Amino acid sequence: MSGTIRDTTGQEMIGANVWLMAGRDTMHTISNETGRFSFQQVRQSIFTIRVSVLGYETWYREFSFREAGAQIDLPLIKLTMKTNELKEVVVKGRLSPVIIKEDTIEYRADQYRLRQNAVAEDLLKRLPGMQVDMEGNVQTMGKKITKVRINGKDFMIDDIKTLTRLLPVDLIDKIQLIDDYGDLARATGRKVGEPEKILNIETKADLEKVYQVQALAGTGNDGRYNAAALANFFSEKQQLSINGNTNNTSAQVGNTVASIGNINYRGNYSKAFSLNLGILGGRTTSELESLSTVKTVTTDGTLSSVNTSNNSSRTENYNINIGTEYKPKEGDMLNFNFNVSGNKSTNNSFTSAIQSGLQRKDQITASSNISNTPVYMVGMFGTHRLSDLGRIVSVGIYANSTSNNNLQDGIDSLRYYNPDSTVAKDSVLHQLLDKRNKTLTANGQISYVEPLDSVNSLEFRYSLNYNRTDNIQDTRWINADGKINRIDSLSNSYIYTQIQHQIELNYRRAKNKWDMNFGMRLVPASLNSSMAGGINRAVVKSNKLVPVFRIQYKLPRQAMVSLAYAGNVMFPTYQQLQPVPDLTNAQFPVIGNPDLRPAFAHALFFNYRNAGLNTLFLHLSANYTQDKVVTNVSLVRDSFNTVKQETRFLNTNGDYNFRFIYGWSYRIDDGKYNLFMDGNASYNNNILYMDNVRKTGQNLVVNQTVRANMLREWMELTGSVAYTYNRNVYVLQENNITNISTWNFNLNSKIYFLKTFSIAGDLTKQLNTGFSGALTANPLLVNGTIEKLFFKRKLTCRLQGFNLLDETSRLSQTITGNTVVENQNRLLGRYFMFSLQCDLRLFKGLKP
Repeated sequence: MSGTIRDTTGQEMIGANVWLMAGRDTMHTISNETGRFSFQQVRQSIFTIRVSVLGYETWYREFSFREAGAQIDLPLIKLTMKTNELKEVVVKGRLSPVIIKEDTIEYRADQYRLRQNAVAEDLLKRLPGMQVDMEGNVQTMGKKITKVRINGKDFMIDDIKTLTRLLPVDLIDKIQLIDDYGDLARATGRKVGEPEKILNIETKADLEKVYQVQALAGTGNDGRYNAAALANFFSEKQQLSINGNTNNTSAQVGNTVASIGNINYRGNYSKAFSLNLGILGGRTTSELESLSTVKTVTTDGTLSSVNTSNNSSRTENYNINIGTEYKPKEGDMLNFNFNVSGNKSTNNSFTSAIQSGLQRKDQITASSNISNTPVYMVGMFGTHRLSDLGRIVSVGIYANSTSNNNLQDGIDSLRYYNPDSTVAKDSVLHQLLDKRNKTLTANGQISYVEPLDSVNSLEFRYSLNYNRTDNIQDTRWINADGKINRIDSLSNSYIYTQIQHQIELNYRRAKNKWDMNFGMRLVPASLNSSMAGGINRAVVKSNKLVPVFRIQYKLPRQAMVSLAYAGNVMFPTYQQLQPVPDLTNAQFPVIGNPDLRPAFAHALFFNYRNAGLNTLFLHLSANYTQDKVVTNVSLVRDSFNTVKQETRFLNTNGDYNFRFIYGWSYRIDDGKYNLFMDGNASYNNNILYMDNVRKTGQNLVVNQTVRANMLREWMELTGSVAYTYNRNVYVLQENNITNISTWNFNLNSKIYFLKTFSIAGDLTKQLNTGFSGALTANPLLVNGTIEKLFFKRKLTCRLQGFNLLDETSRLSQTITGNTVVENQNRLLGRYFMFSLQCDLRLFKGLKP
């Protein structure tokens, strides 16, 4: 027999005393973190339940289940607070702003100091473990959050700031950061691998109905503009959100115009059935100017290149999602999801590359690219609890079809030089590259959980993964007379099929503070690939037996520690397998290897969480990959005795990495002052080959950030200092080392005066060292804002100035294989904007 206890506001009652009395027998238990309780081996069908919690009226009721089965689910138990009038008592205490619930970190919105008209982004900036950058992107523990839910249901958006910069805090009761391990983990309680980070926003439960509209319109010099609208309706049975935004100010780099609109609807048509609908559509156009230096380390020497590029693109995308959920009773659930989406993009670029070092060569490339990618997905998942207590059967079926059609029209103008720097020859290559591939992915899984007793259980799990890719590459060259010739040696039709089984038996023990899972998984897998007509057919098989374990222990005072291992078979991609050269960049041909073997990755995770008035999060992970697919780079000479970098692939061992992430916060004076420290460090030991000779590259990245804020009635002040160190070493020559250091200083403040006025400023300074001489930028970005509120804070009048010092560029670095790329991108210049923001909301009545 089991049940759930809540108060009249819907809050779960934790630690409630529950007695079951049947005849002369009495049983006692305590409700858990979700308000759930259960009794086992109840031998009489007529019994009385009594519930007591300090400060609430004692609840009791007699039940009769003469025709009940082996499992009884009681109706929801609601407790009401005592209304006895007492003498005045002053109690000084503090609620914990952060609560840990298994895989969820919960932040109580009312425990953070926020002013009227604050939005969700203002709250996120104050939460320990969360980081929000100047562009509105949200990160936690080194991972960017891209998926948002409202009241536990997916909210369809393309960018998280679309919602967080408009949703008012007045609607928010809690912010939850969820480690989502998938449908099967939620059904069985067994978690595998590394979870997806999801942000869930819980609206206030004591409101019967909510009507909210927010609209923003702004205009500025240089044609800058911003317009947005958000409308919400929330009730106990329905939830509707309509959102739209168009602007040319959302990206700091380049000139970007983004327009997006979406509709999200959820309806509870009965206690058992609900429907979710999401529709999204958007268009983004972008123009970007950049300067980069590219250093490629080879056994013969270093190829250095200074590149300047202009890029313009347009992307159109849409997404339609329909989901239903049916829960006829506790423990039984069936959901169905259908999704159709598409992405169509056009890209035009012009790049000039001046190459020096090992050789001198100039390359000018003009390229036009058109891509179209429709995607269809359907999935169904169901779980059923059998009549015997704890026996659970879960079944999931998913299918995904993705097509990608890509047409590239490129012209490469090359100038070759003699050793004495005189011009040897000019050459032009005009090619049409048509790539089409269609991928079908299907997955089926079944799980059966057999309880051994109240704390021990066994699970048998089987899953089948199927993947088929049909790839067509058609290469044509256009000569000086405009004649088009198909190049058969560079064209190909390639088929790639992968089948993977997973057969697993595991044991779980969940008692008191321990939750342990141990088992073994057999992973038979096969891969078949061939060119059209069965030429160069490759058959690869793998049969791995890997351990499964995860241990979690609850420490006192909302602390938790866990240790987990994950093993995964990774097959080569079809690009790595197909033996026909890919000349997307004619100077860097890529040729696959049909004899590649599947890789196997080992991953070990350690997590520690301690939440309360002060918080500490720790994450450590280690990864080692057997038979990893790595690049084998060779320099090949053409008829002019100049070199091209040709990339092939092979398997090798020795690739591993370590990562450490932490976040710490300290509250002073009930949140008036806060201190945050966030940091991460990673070390990567990368294996690559050059002319079939094994080489090793080490990459060390260290990042440390210290933030502090002061939140008073008349002023908000936040400051931060961040340092990043990036060291990359290739064991070829002693001087093949790059050391990049970056300091970021940020200070932003907002002062409130004369009741309805405020003035704000934002200052960011970046100091870069270690970049090549061609790149120099240490930008100081200064923004300012003045606001005036009208009509009881329903209308905000705002004047903003951005990049007041008119800084022009920002630096970054990327490392791939034996190549280090340093980028310098153009920032938006100085501009001013005047905007009006209207906030209308109606909160209708408290629930009885």
